[in-house]
Amino acid sequence: MTLLAPPTVTMDGPSALRALARAFAHLGDFDRFVAGLQSALDRSAPFARTTLALDRGVAGEHFPAGTMSLPLGSGPRPLGHLQAVPGGENRQFGAEDLHLLAGLADFLSAALAASAQLEAAGQNRELLRFLLNQSPVGLAAFGADRSLLVANDLARRWLGEARAPLDDFEKGPGGFHLRAGGKLIFGEARRMPAPCEGIWMVALHDLTTEQARLLELMRRETYRALAQKGKFGFALIEGAGMADGVLRRLPDLRAALTLGETCGPYDAHRVGIVFSEVNGLALRARLRKLRAVFADVAGLRVGHSELGRNGANPEGLLEAALQVTAPYDEAVRSAVLVHDENPAVTDTFALLLGRDFKVVKSSQASRTRELLEQGMYEGFVAELESRNGPDGAELMSYARSKLPGIRPFFLTARHPLPDGGGETGKEDAVVFEKPFDVSAITQIVREKMAD
Repeated sequence: MTLLAPPTVTMDGPSALRALARAFAHLGDFDRFVAGLQSALDRSAPFARTTLALDRGVAGEHFPAGTMSLPLGSGPRPLGHLQAVPGGENRQFGAEDLHLLAGLADFLSAALAASAQLEAAGQNRELLRFLLNQSPVGLAAFGADRSLLVANDLARRWLGEARAPLDDFEKGPGGFHLRAGGKLIFGEARRMPAPCEGIWMVALHDLTTEQARLLELMRRETYRALAQKGKFGFALIEGAGMADGVLRRLPDLRAALTLGETCGPYDAHRVGIVFSEVNGLALRARLRKLRAVFADVAGLRVGHSELGRNGANPEGLLEAALQVTAPYDEAVRSAVLVHDENPAVTDTFALLLGRDFKVVKSSQASRTRELLEQGMYEGFVAELESRNGPDGAELMSYARSKLPGIRPFFLTARHPLPDGGGETGKEDAVVFEKPFDVSAITQIVREKMAD
């Protein structure tokens, strides 16, 4: 295989300079360029001891005798003039000299035009910064090389020496957070489409005030509930990432809340919800309904706490919500506690209900009481007839005292059925006869457990 060298084009000095003018119109340091050109021309016989001067002030142009002056311009726009002053003994400029200087003038005109554009751009950036400073949020633009192009004062102060993590968001819109001067700053990054492709726009918002408002409301509602012996619940919801995270769902979440419920940012990963006069099973039911707000948030988790069960002051409730977190669907999934002295019965119910509910089994009354004290169960299945210990009606009464609102289900092998007194006679109670109708159990429990 033979590699061919590119063709060589021979051109005179003026043509070469004009080509340079087209190729290097981006240059900006023209004083240094003129100094370098002067140094090069000092080694050229026709220009020995000739001084070049670049005058960019077009007002009051003067053309001293004995010098050659060439106007510089870009289209109809004057940019200054170039003067060549011969040194030493006087000599006449030749035609070849004029062509060389004409080419040089073309080159400098193109360079000066680019310089003027750069200066205008700099002025425009200052004007843009002034306008951006009127915004209550931090705004910044980054180039394709991640260098800062322009930013208002808020963004400069919050970003400091750090750069926005734009590399994390190459695949689409993204969010990030940072701590700056004790403030919680949340950022949203957007990549610009063509013709500004590669430019990133970043908006920064100070969440500190909203975070403080949420925590103050939580504190106030906790002490109100303590004073009035009322109910109070709190939840923290977080997502795995921020590109499409929970903070972006705050408007939808606020729209879904009811009277006595308030939400706000806890940090850039989590939102907090204050539930006044709500706790226990009602709190879990509300969280199940609010799950739809975060339908497509990846890695969604929740931690929730309530006054009394998880703490007696705001600090304890917040710590519980932070520490006891679990995947959202798992944490709020409706649970059924099944008590029967025969393990085969509890295994059967676990098999029947396990697809729809979290099923916890117990065959000992002491263990059942312990589970009712520590856990949260939307439904309780209790064996009516007990060979050892309390019967199902007594256990159901205990369950209602610990978890108001729990759905009661009884199991009985007695024929005929009990007379309907006590717990079994209550309007919401359901009694299943042994042997069981499998399809009926599944359907009835599902209907009764619906929120």
